[in-house]
Amino acid sequence: MSGGVTIWRCANCRTGYFPEPLLCPRCHGGKFDVDRVHEAVVEEISIIRHMIGQENWTPRRIANVLTSSGPRMTVGLRDESGPGATIELFEEGTAPFGRAKK
Repeated sequence: MSGGVTIWRCANCRTGYFPEPLLCPRCHGGKFDVDRVHEAVVEEISIIRHMIGQENWTPRRIANVLTSSGPRMTVGLRDESGPGATIELFEEGTAPFGRAKK
């Protein structure tokens, strides 16, 4: 899969979620289809300044974002995007990240 971040869409009501729930909060369905979301709007920013048990930690920016498909998620930011910015989403391993759209 190229670009974007994996979300799970209820097979019954088509509502998107991240992370995958056990049951759909909207219709109580239990089957989900894998989907991708490619962009989001930054709602708020935070900085992780310390990590317990880590040496040589450098501060990292995270953001709460509203995706174009509806679900909100927290992503790592790879640039200086701020609230209101539209970002492109991508994964590193299974972790969601975002950066300014090119």
